[in-house]
Amino acid sequence: MKLVVQDFLKTERLHELDTDSGDVTPAEGRERREARGYYAKLGRTPVVFYGASGKLHLRAGDRVAPLAGAKVELSGEGLRTLKVSRDEQVILSVQYPNPVNPPMELDLSMAEEEDFDLGLFVKNVTSSVKRRELMLAKWGAS
Repeated sequence: MKLVVQDFLKTERLHELDTDSGDVTPAEGRERREARGYYAKLGRTPVVFYGASGKLHLRAGDRVAPLAGAKVELSGEGLRTLKVSRDEQVILSVQYPNPVNPPMELDLSMAEEEDFDLGLFVKNVTSSVKRRELMLAKWGAS
């Protein structure tokens, strides 16, 4: 399946995710309203947080983790680790430098740390039933 996803920091940039292969390519001619998730590189790892088939999913490189019933943890300050586990087994883990220096072209007047860190955003969304439902509704995955 192919899904349109937004760049997490530059939402005007759209990409297309092939959910089977994990390939992420530019999505020329597509509209933002078609977006079904967010894409960013955490360190050197391409990461996509998206909704499909009524569920949230996280893809990091070639690993995919359905997030329903999974535990999402984020640890570390300078070097962060985003970990998804189920039944005490780690399904997916990504280490990346903490993006403490957001790009200067962004308006920081109303910004929060999760606005610049997809890993923290994923952790916060999956920790809240209301936010999970909101993202599924936004991405048309409910």
